[in-house]
Amino acid sequence: MNEQEERALRAVSRVLDWATTSEHAWNPPPFHVDGMHPRAERLILDGIEEASLASRTSPLGVVIQGEGGAGKTHLLGWVRGRIVQAGGYFFMVDFSAGENFWRRTTSAMVEDLGRSAGGPGSPVQALVALRSLAELAGTGDRMEAAAERGAGLTRKDLDALVDGLLARDRRLLRCRDTIRALALYATASGHALDVAHDHLMSTEEAEDGDRQAWGMGKGVKDHHDIAVELSTILALTGPSVIAVDQIDAILGHSRAGTASGAQAGDEPRKDVIDEIAAGLMALRHATQRSLCLVACLPASWSLIKERAIGTVQDRFRTSLILTTLASADIARSLVERRFAVAFEDAGCTPPGPLWPIAPDAFATAPGLTPRTLLRRISAHVETCRVEGRATLLERFHQDPPAPPLTGGAPAVSEADLARLDARFAGLRAQADPSDAFDPAHEDELAPPLLAAGLSAWITEQGDAGRAFSVDPPPGRRPSLHARLRQELDPDSEEQRHWTFRMIGAPHPIAALKRLNDGIKESGLGPEKPDRCFVVLRNQAWSDGPATQARVTHLKDCGGRALTLRADDLRVFDALRRMAAEQDPEFDTWLRTRRPASGTELLGGLLDALPPEATPDTQEQADALPGRGGGAVIPVGRRFDTGADLELKVEALARHTAVFAGSGSGKTVFLRRLVEECALHGVSSIVLDSNNDLARLGDPWPAPPPGWGDGDAEKADRYFAETEVMVWTPGRSRGRPLTFQPLPDFAAVLGDRDELDSALGLAVAALAPRANVNGASAKARKGKAVLRQALEYFARAGGGDFTSFLGMLADLPLGVSQIDRADQIASELGQLLTAATINDPLFAGHGEPADPEQLLTPSAGKRARVSVISFVGLGEDARPGFVSQLQMALFSWIKRNPARGRPLNGLYVMDEAQSLVPATPRTEALASTLTLASQARKYGLGLVFATQAPRGLHNQIAGNATTQFIGRMNSPTQIDVVQSLARARGGRADRVGRLEVGQFYTVSDGIPETLVRTPQCLSHHPADPLTEQEIMRRAAP
Repeated sequence: MNEQEERALRAVSRVLDWATTSEHAWNPPPFHVDGMHPRAERLILDGIEEASLASRTSPLGVVIQGEGGAGKTHLLGWVRGRIVQAGGYFFMVDFSAGENFWRRTTSAMVEDLGRSAGGPGSPVQALVALRSLAELAGTGDRMEAAAERGAGLTRKDLDALVDGLLARDRRLLRCRDTIRALALYATASGHALDVAHDHLMSTEEAEDGDRQAWGMGKGVKDHHDIAVELSTILALTGPSVIAVDQIDAILGHSRAGTASGAQAGDEPRKDVIDEIAAGLMALRHATQRSLCLVACLPASWSLIKERAIGTVQDRFRTSLILTTLASADIARSLVERRFAVAFEDAGCTPPGPLWPIAPDAFATAPGLTPRTLLRRISAHVETCRVEGRATLLERFHQDPPAPPLTGGAPAVSEADLARLDARFAGLRAQADPSDAFDPAHEDELAPPLLAAGLSAWITEQGDAGRAFSVDPPPGRRPSLHARLRQELDPDSEEQRHWTFRMIGAPHPIAALKRLNDGIKESGLGPEKPDRCFVVLRNQAWSDGPATQARVTHLKDCGGRALTLRADDLRVFDALRRMAAEQDPEFDTWLRTRRPASGTELLGGLLDALPPEATPDTQEQADALPGRGGGAVIPVGRRFDTGADLELKVEALARHTAVFAGSGSGKTVFLRRLVEECALHGVSSIVLDSNNDLARLGDPWPAPPPGWGDGDAEKADRYFAETEVMVWTPGRSRGRPLTFQPLPDFAAVLGDRDELDSALGLAVAALAPRANVNGASAKARKGKAVLRQALEYFARAGGGDFTSFLGMLADLPLGVSQIDRADQIASELGQLLTAATINDPLFAGHGEPADPEQLLTPSAGKRARVSVISFVGLGEDARPGFVSQLQMALFSWIKRNPARGRPLNGLYVMDEAQSLVPATPRTEALASTLTLASQARKYGLGLVFATQAPRGLHNQIAGNATTQFIGRMNSPTQIDVVQSLARARGGRADRVGRLEVGQFYTVSDGIPETLVRTPQCLSHHPADPLTEQEIMRRAAP
């Protein structure tokens, strides 16, 4: 491949970004192909024209439906351009950050008023609106004079603006405060900008008299009223488009929240759907000259139509469904326009306008989504670059070849590396980040610096970075300074977010307001593990109770409060300048040197992805516990070829279901699965319902039948490197497990952040049992007293739970400022005492059920297998115990994700049908569904085994990527497993005639295959253990 071809391929790779984000809506690339979705474009243009011609009313809304990758967000970028041409305004409401409809809508309108909709160099929308309003009010000259003075608007300028507009239309009287706030928001800075922002965001004023100084009332209007008033004001000057995006994210979050609450089910909560539906209806009804545009998955809109208020669908035009590419010509235009821009920017002339794509290849494009088409082309281009040989892509309907394992990118010359190293060092030395720490400048300087660092970090991840994106620059007085998104599922468009906000304000009230704004905008919440809000502050937080409560809430919900090193900002500033220079080798230099990943902020926070594998690094990674995409475990020998069937360790993170009846070999299979994981350094928690798994620590007295070549050596290594701990909740003679609600306060007294985190965990554990986890006034006061009592107890040296109960019974003076705090504390103590009586496992004697202890091996061992025997628990007590264990496990994996490891641990639930049956509902169901839907994000593998798949809750099997089906004896159960097999493309037609150890296997990339599974490495005689034998194995 010659130099010109390499330059052309490098340029092409930069325009093949298939992960369309909100950046494409605000700064769309010049690749739009008219006619790709003609019906959608026509209805949207009709709506914009209707809104432009109307005086007050809004047209019917338009729904854009489409699967992931069909072009919904790209189309919104086209819409933004069209509404700007019509002299209007564009707002994009992203619901991936939260559920409150009107708060999200108003926040988006305010944020987007601070953005430019007309492209680089054009004024922000708020300033465009202000100039038009000033002309209507007859104060245009006055506004221009104020701009020339450079001192901003005065109170008299605002009075004149409001008086002029009221003279035209007295109906604007109710909007007069919002007119003043909009004018300040467009022009002011510093404290005046804060005053405007607080009004627009329905926030109390920071100091008495702040708003009065600008002629505004002190009262706080709700989000709905602000949105309506902004629309009324803007309608005086032009039409608007309000694009509602990421509704699918609300439904996904509400589904996950339901799983951890009281009413788990297949669908999102009804109240969430009602809120969306009511909001959409009111949005069209209450706004003026505004086209409401909804972009969502077809399943989401169907759910709203079926379950919500009937009039919602009457407020929108017939739904549109964006599908796959309709013709070869459209596909060719889509690619040719991108390539033309790339070749022009690179200054090269390739062999043809579509090179390296064969012209006939586009005949195979119809039926693909635009995203899939671009992904196939990108894979081909990268393969050409890595191999150093350009070939033509002949067809799209084939899996792209995997590029050779060489680091994922062409090598950059040592001379280019040295040149860019020197440039980076020089820019880094010149950078002065001090102003970014100044609260007066942080909103201006922090966003581009953080965006530069995050964008560079994405590039450093190579192909893995394709799943990440950075939001476009925020508007004026932003609540957040940056947002990083990771696409978790391209089909459902599920995302994980990291949001960032610098807070340098020294005044406690100002700092708290910014913290509250950031928490709301980030979408952070106790049931949203895929949202992380990172607050960057280099000075201590106020010791005031309000501030400390919010910082604690931040950490309890998975957020972080970190300091930011000036050197990190120097790196980000240097990377920002280098990116602007567009050196052709910059991206390859980033992937080689990884400067952003080396910063303290991003290196410590975003290390969930390992560097791209090379032969050397892959070998080193595979040697670490649980690491290495190449790590495999044998699951059996195929009947059709006689070859060994292996399963990648990482596949277990997407969960496993084992359906097999009595005498099928299920227990042997489960044990061998746990043993093979242990050999890769993966620890396990195993629930033993039938006393037949506690022998995982017993070696065979002699090599058993069924062992293959090398199994004897594997067994020796398993017992040398693995420790098996048997736990006996409910039996003090063994190794009892209990749920201790109080952490070791003494260990964290020296660290304020650690103490806050420990207090948050303690409150979360005790509040439900003390009946103070509700929203009533009584519950909120009770929770406040509980927290203050815990903090006093911790600072006094702590102690056991009995000592804490004693303190609650006689609360010392001054512990709490709440009226009758001593009586409230006494009642809390009584309720908690009752909890210890009713549930012996709560605060009882024994080891705390700490997942860290259950999964962490002792020094010198690679893995720990924690077998939890139910011998001490009655049938009725088991679901409650499992529920508490799983909630603790879920909290632990959120704090300890896999961080580059394909598997963080294994959780095995045998006889799952007794713990999470289809009916009746048990206490363990909600936490099990939460784990099943969320654990894969954090690298925890779940294994559910059952003899009765018909009796198992249907969502359990549905969340398992890998399935093993062994012999079934009941005709009813045979029908169930064969139905499950057919759903995965198999038949399992011999399931009633299988022999011991024979299993049908299906997983990603593995169609239904019949295998004979190997014998386990630990001793497995025919009879289960007796209670006495279990106690002997559990004894410390």
